[in-house]
Amino acid sequence: MTGASGGALDLRVGPATQRFAVLGESLGHTWSPAIHNSLFLAAGRDAIYLPVTVPPDRLSSAADVLRSCFGGFNVTIPYKERILPLLDEVSDAARVCGAVNTVTCRDGRLLGDITDGAGMLAALTEGGVHTENADALIVGGGGAARAAAVAFIEKGGRVTFAVRDVEKGKRLARELSASLGCDGARLSALSLGGPLGTHDVLIQCTPVGMLPHADACPVTEADISRCGAVFDAVYNPRETLLLRTAKRLGVPCVEGLGMLYYQAVEAEKRWFGDVGVAPGVQRDIYRQLLARF
Repeated sequence: MTGASGGALDLRVGPATQRFAVLGESLGHTWSPAIHNSLFLAAGRDAIYLPVTVPPDRLSSAADVLRSCFGGFNVTIPYKERILPLLDEVSDAARVCGAVNTVTCRDGRLLGDITDGAGMLAALTEGGVHTENADALIVGGGGAARAAAVAFIEKGGRVTFAVRDVEKGKRLARELSASLGCDGARLSALSLGGPLGTHDVLIQCTPVGMLPHADACPVTEADISRCGAVFDAVYNPRETLLLRTAKRLGVPCVEGLGMLYYQAVEAEKRWFGDVGVAPGVQRDIYRQLLARF
């Protein structure tokens, strides 16, 4: 019923509405609410997703509040590592990566997981890149690189880290090999300053190429040309110098926005057991997201 002022009673959120959120220190540009609320709407869920800005000294109290009255939440920089001591349980993948981006609130317990790797694989698959038993060159040694490495190893592949400090890269390879219980020959490291060899796919997991430094690229044209496909986790700008170079060389490439979208899809599988949205509808929502950038 419309009142005299022209307003209307909004009944979309009520006592039974499930609540979800993203926690971060600065969320002025987050697309997570738009993605999750679109998926909720498409699935017909009575749920809402909100951005929650949390100062560093309030992370523990914020997690306690969400524990009691939210269905789950996502965690973004700089809290992906800091949230770990506040959780009651973490998945094997999150433990190996040393980071969490998805938390499920269940029976008063906080259950942590990481969906970045699964989201990246889904984006690659959507882009027509084969990931089963793939030989991946992963640029970087941070949390995103770890998540990507775990994802490829779990798919039967092998991983080479391309890093500036090759000794640190080798330690990372040994640590992951031990944690995953896999053959050490499947994980190795090379220096970014030298030749990087031939690989099925190059996975770029550093901030290099992100605005305002969009004219930077972490690898050479020769390195790009020796890879069967290229993925860049950077999505601002959507088309980095790495991706532009790969296109010019005729190398298939996948942009980082797909990882942002599909890690959200994977998060909802943790919360609900199933995203509840058909793949074709998921792609429609993703295309609308792309049109906004």
